[in-house]
Amino acid sequence: MDHFDTTRRLYKNIVKPLIRYSRRRRIDILLDYVSGKSVLDLGCVEHESKIEKKRDWWLHGLIKKRARSLRGVDCDGEAVKDLQQQGYNICVADVENMDLREKGYDVIMAGELFEHLTNHRSFLECVKRHLAPNGVFVASMPNANSLNYFMQTLVFGHEVDAWDHAAFFTPVTITVMLNKCGFTPTEIVLYQPDEIYHHANRLHKLLAFIFNRLQQVVVPHQNLWATAGSGSCPSV
Repeated sequence: MDHFDTTRRLYKNIVKPLIRYSRRRRIDILLDYVSGKSVLDLGCVEHESKIEKKRDWWLHGLIKKRARSLRGVDCDGEAVKDLQQQGYNICVADVENMDLREKGYDVIMAGELFEHLTNHRSFLECVKRHLAPNGVFVASMPNANSLNYFMQTLVFGHEVDAWDHAAFFTPVTITVMLNKCGFTPTEIVLYQPDEIYHHANRLHKLLAFIFNRLQQVVVPHQNLWATAGSGSCPSV
């Protein structure tokens, strides 16, 4: 078996037709899927419960303004308790092994969660368990093929923003993963993140802004250099 030729054909015939490039923000791309829908948002806390610090970019809060109904799940018990007291419908659960006794969600969202997990098959089984027959699973994650990670490795010798990442994916490997777990990917969107809020240092914020704008110019000439990707796939 010629593994190189097989991979090239896999990319050309299956993966590449799913890819499109976007200059829009990650959050705006994800929000396209939730208007008027019943949504289950996994890993919804996003590191802290202080909403005033992240009101403009907190995905769960923005989904709440658009979805017909919304349930959140996170493993951070203290943050969940804090958000519950603020009126959010969020519960504590392990997304790799959860059963909320609820089915039929139109959309299950996993924004920047996939790369933190260690048991992706179990996680995707949980997704299928809670998804409506015609529902859609939407996820965003870093693209290991990106110019961003290439430059980080070139300059520093390692990635610099992956302290809690347990895995990296490319358009090819995430397609293979989803197919092996019973999902059919329908779209892969490659984009440049403009969310510089993760940087505390002003100089780092400025450098991140400049680099992201540089990618806006460079990446359209080679989609695989896109910094990250989001995808949607219906359950089979």
